[in-house]
Formats: sequence, structure tokens, C-alpha cells
Amino acid sequence: MKADLCSKVSKISFYITMAVSLAIIALFFAVGFGNTETINNNDMRSPQFTDALLYWIYALTALAVILVLVFSLISFAKNFKDSPFGAMKSLGGILLLVVLFVISYFLASDEPIYVNGKPLSISDGTPIEASAYILTDVLIYVQYMLLAACTLATLFAMLNISKGVKKSK
Repeated sequence: MKADLCSKVSKISFYITMAVSLAIIALFFAVGFGNTETINNNDMRSPQFTDALLYWIYALTALAVILVLVFSLISFAKNFKDSPFGAMKSLGGILLLVVLFVISYFLASDEPIYVNGKPLSISDGTPIEASAYILTDVLIYVQYMLLAACTLATLFAMLNISKGVKKSK
């Protein structure tokens, strides 16, 4: 009964996530270029739903990070009574997430982005701070690494490589 409920919730959340993702991607590519922005006194045209796509990607990344943290902590709490050492192994997800952010931080750059020979600025002409460039780079690198990890996990599952891996209880 509990497994059926879990399976149903999983399927429903998957279908909702896919529907929203496909809708936003369709809007991004199908609607076209309609936004005109002035950056450093230059008119630039961008797709109308760029912001929606970026916000959706950020939301999915935040959801993935939150779920890793929550389920790692739940697993830690459940296992700590029976086996404190085994519980420490459940914190591996959090440790990997921290490592991912540290690696991304060291890969990030504070170099400004130049558009038409001038550094990119906010629409009112205020220059963007170096910390904003670092934060943006970190988030982009984290997304790239999570995408690579998801792709590898999918390939791992599709090729059924886990048959040869010994499962510990």
C-alpha cells in the first residue's frame, strides 16, 4: 500500500515536471524574439521566455539540492540509532553536494562579461559586482555537474550495470 502511494506520487510529480518543462521550452523556442533590451546604449533582442526558462532551471536545481539534503538527513536520523557508522555513510550525499559547490567555486571567475567592448551593467548603468559573477558561475557549474551526474545515473540504470554491484544491507 505504501509502495503504491509512493509510486503514484512519483509518477504524478514526474509528469507535472515534464509538462511544465516542455511547455516552457516550447514557449522559449516557438514564441520568438520579442524583448528589446538596452544594454550599454545598444538595443539587444532576446527570446521572450528566457527569464521563465532560467527561473525554471534554477527552481529545479534548488529542488534537487533541497531533496538531497532532506533525504540524506532523514536517512541519517533513521540509521543513527541502529548503526552510527552506517548513518555516517548516509551523509555521503551532503558531502558530495558540498564538494560539488567547492569545485564550482574554484572554477568560477569574477571577470566581467563584455558586450560590444564594454563591461555588462545593470539596465540603469550600475556595474555588476564581482561577487555576482562568481555566484552566477557557481550556479551554472553546479547545474552542469548535476546534469552530467543525472546523465551518468540514467545510463547506469539503462545499461543495468548495477546487477554486478554487490548491495550491502
